Amino acid sequence: MKNSFENEYAEYYIDNGVVRFIYKQNLTIQLAGAMEIVSDRLQLQNGKAYPILCDIRGIIDISKDARRYLATEGSSLTKAVAFISDNPLSQILTDLYLLANMPPIPTKVVSNELEGIEFLSEFIK
Repeated sequence: MKNSFENEYAEYYIDNGVVRFIYKQNLTIQLAGAMEIVSDRLQLQNGKAYPILCDIRGIIDISKDARRYLATEGSSLTKAVAFISDNPLSQILTDLYLLANMPPIPTKVVSNELEGIEFLSEFIK
């Protein structure tokens, strides 16, 4: 099983029972991109559910359809998600995502990796 992957949107890998996403800088995501991101993540996970640490600081815009897709289909094989957001723009995008889409899994916005791992620790098996 491959334990890392990179596409035009992000680098992602499995580390200590957590899928880690690092979105690329100055990124805009439309629905097609969201679908590719989810598809690639599911291939990486190979049928196993994981908590996800998602560094969204590189995202500058995401369409409404992409947000909706990531909140619904993007929750497949996901135990919980921690979004790393340390600037006002990514915080606004994350707040919109959470308010408008209400993901069906435990989700938290954190300001750094350590906070994210602390939140996700109860979901690691």
